[in-house]
Amino acid sequence: MRVDLKLKRLAARTVFGFGFLAVFLLFVFSFLTLFGNAVARGAGEPAAAEFAASIAPGEPFAYYAAGWYLERSMRPEDLPRSLEMYERAAALEPNDYLLWLEFGKALERNGKPDEAEKALRHAAEVAPNYSEVLWTFGNVLIRNGRNDEGFAMIRKAVDGNAKFGQPAASLAWDLFEGDIARVIATVGDSSAVKAAMAGFLARQEKYGEALKMWNSLPKQEIRSEHTEAGKQLVETLLGAKRYAAAVEVQAQLSDGGPRVAEVTNGGFEEDVSIDEPGNFEWNIQTGKNPAVGISVEQKHEGGKSLALIFEGRSTGSFRNISQAVAVLPGVEYRFEAYVKTEIEADKTMFWEIADAVSGEILASTPAVPAASGWTPVSAVFSTKDGSEGVIIRLVREKCVGSECRIAGKAWIDAVSIKKVEQG
Repeated sequence: MRVDLKLKRLAARTVFGFGFLAVFLLFVFSFLTLFGNAVARGAGEPAAAEFAASIAPGEPFAYYAAGWYLERSMRPEDLPRSLEMYERAAALEPNDYLLWLEFGKALERNGKPDEAEKALRHAAEVAPNYSEVLWTFGNVLIRNGRNDEGFAMIRKAVDGNAKFGQPAASLAWDLFEGDIARVIATVGDSSAVKAAMAGFLARQEKYGEALKMWNSLPKQEIRSEHTEAGKQLVETLLGAKRYAAAVEVQAQLSDGGPRVAEVTNGGFEEDVSIDEPGNFEWNIQTGKNPAVGISVEQKHEGGKSLALIFEGRSTGSFRNISQAVAVLPGVEYRFEAYVKTEIEADKTMFWEIADAVSGEILASTPAVPAASGWTPVSAVFSTKDGSEGVIIRLVREKCVGSECRIAGKAWIDAVSIKKVEQG
């Protein structure tokens, strides 16, 4: 009986000892894994990252960090070691597509295109709908001479994430030497591709094709899905001084905003921004003469007008008031504004209309009278062929010395541009 009791106690102690050892080893392993992971995340250099991998051999991020730092060490001898670390990280997590994606990228960067293709194919199998994987895999396939399969992947990437539309269009454009039909046939004709292609064509200075591509988008999708692409297209068109085209696209993005052959806030019913005016809003030059503000006491129509207050100094300086207006090329327009004045001056001011591209003066109104009730001033002008914008601006008459003196108040209202109907 005593022997049996001793054996049972010995067995219990042995089981307890093994259990304690197992728990202790598990604790040590867990601690090393956590510690290695923490060291890897804050490594900062290859040696620290490799140390993290050595103390946490089952932690894939430690190997990934070591590979990342080794690859960027700028030492050629570290490159083979970096690929080894990337490979170990991916092998530890066969279902982690991000590790396989980074492994594939590293392989291609290091001149191993066939191995990169294999790694990225595995990533695509694990994550068949992840656009980043499809985009990278497609590019590698194309660089490996597999255009059809590569663009099939790229089309899926664009369908999943519109941000790839622009680079996809650029890639196909270069490959097919600007053949728009082949680009669309290859990259696809989804709305995301068309929106991206419109912006790309505009940057290639193919403005007509860009507008045609943009206008082929479903109208209901423009504001819901392609707002950013539209804004970028507007900026490109504005930079090229394609004002009418820019206004056309802008009108599709929002209900408000400028229109072709329409002065924005011509009745001054809305506030005028002095500091940051929009592209087609009133631009008032900085300065003190005249003081400028909105008046609710004087108006030709509506409820407000623009008030100018002159201090009476003998000076030729003048705060120009101007606005860019989108127009159609080769069209005759009539400019008109109403002015009320209570000023003392030998030389007053007038409106001039200039071509927005060349700066050429197209027409000028007569000078406004020094003292009058609401009086219309107007001028007829024709836009240049190929030009889509004019600048309307209020300027001083040329003067010398004392004849530049101007004092009093003036009000402006109902500024407009209208197409002259023939016949």
